[in-house]
Amino acid sequence: MRSIFIKFNKNISQSSLCKGLFAIIKLFSSQNKIKQFGIGALAILSVVCFQIAGCVNKEASSQSTSEKAPASERVFPVSIWPVKTQDIIYTIDATCSMFAECDTDVSAEVDGRIQKIFFEEGDVVSEGDSLVWLDDERYRSIAQENLANWRLAIANLKNVTGLLKRKKKLFHDGVISSQEYDDVNNQMQVARANVDHAKASLSIAYKNLKDTKIKAPISGIISSKLVDVGEYVKKETSLLNIVKCDPIKVKLYLPEKYSPQIAPGKKISVVVDAFPNEIFQGEIYFVNPKVMVETRRLECFARIPNKELKLKPGFFGNAKMVAAIHNLSPVIPEESVLSENGETYCYVVDGEHAKKVEVTTGFRIEGGLVEILKGINPNDRLVFRGQYVLNNGNRVKVVRESP
Repeated sequence: MRSIFIKFNKNISQSSLCKGLFAIIKLFSSQNKIKQFGIGALAILSVVCFQIAGCVNKEASSQSTSEKAPASERVFPVSIWPVKTQDIIYTIDATCSMFAECDTDVSAEVDGRIQKIFFEEGDVVSEGDSLVWLDDERYRSIAQENLANWRLAIANLKNVTGLLKRKKKLFHDGVISSQEYDDVNNQMQVARANVDHAKASLSIAYKNLKDTKIKAPISGIISSKLVDVGEYVKKETSLLNIVKCDPIKVKLYLPEKYSPQIAPGKKISVVVDAFPNEIFQGEIYFVNPKVMVETRRLECFARIPNKELKLKPGFFGNAKMVAAIHNLSPVIPEESVLSENGETYCYVVDGEHAKKVEVTTGFRIEGGLVEILKGINPNDRLVFRGQYVLNNGNRVKVVRESP
């Protein structure tokens, strides 16, 4: 039995662990412990030594083989993505706020007592509708008086004109002096001035009379009523407020990088919380030429038709607009695009080797994809798994193809 243990020890002396185990076996054999533990236990220890020695030798052999294999012969497992094309519609999203096309305070043009009111708050009115009537008795009387004065001035002018014609003939015939003729001519000038003055006064009187009937200057909604029947109001007293909400204006702010894509005429789609299932279409009509210094953003304005008056001043919404449309552009997973030292590149499988290609990226797309403007062609076999350990020319093995 002792000779058997020594033989085992020689065969597996490469492993220090096995040496330790055999030292224990020798100890048992030298101290006659076999009887106490039994031959079976010692046999089990021997088998364990052989197994450990085998693992150690196998690992050493594997390491030796790996170290000897040249880098050019190493095969890298990769997953590939067959490059496809699609039409890309790139959109810009932004929050927006809404305000009225017009917001007008309607004021009294003359003093007077309110006789009638033809509206209530919330009423929709059209341009030219009657809103408020003031008591016009005093202004009607003034207008009639000025009309009479104007007619009198006209009659006086006719008389003086006839007189001047007669005096002019007599002056040429030498019947009257130049002084007498000049006096009549001066009367003519005064008569004409009186007509002009009477006409101006009559125009003012008629305007004041007309201004007692206050009409809507714009179409819109009565947002506030500030007076009641019977009140006496002074000129320029605010009577009501009208807001014009068709179309409604939209204001939004966009990063300055979108300046090339945004211009008057650009279509815009807006969704508001009040009508989450409706899309309201409008058009940008003005882009502020000054970029906001603090935020580096562009201030843009749009109009949206609002005949049903669903959209209200003060609403907030989410605006979307198409920035660009690219037809049949190659798209690839964004994770397959690598960057190093200012270079952007991907790997494609060319035969049995990895080929490094420089690329130019475009718009990013939902789903983790990115548009490729240059460098990748349709049906290229793009590496999208295992690309991080590759170098140009490495041998590869395709283990998966997606999608």
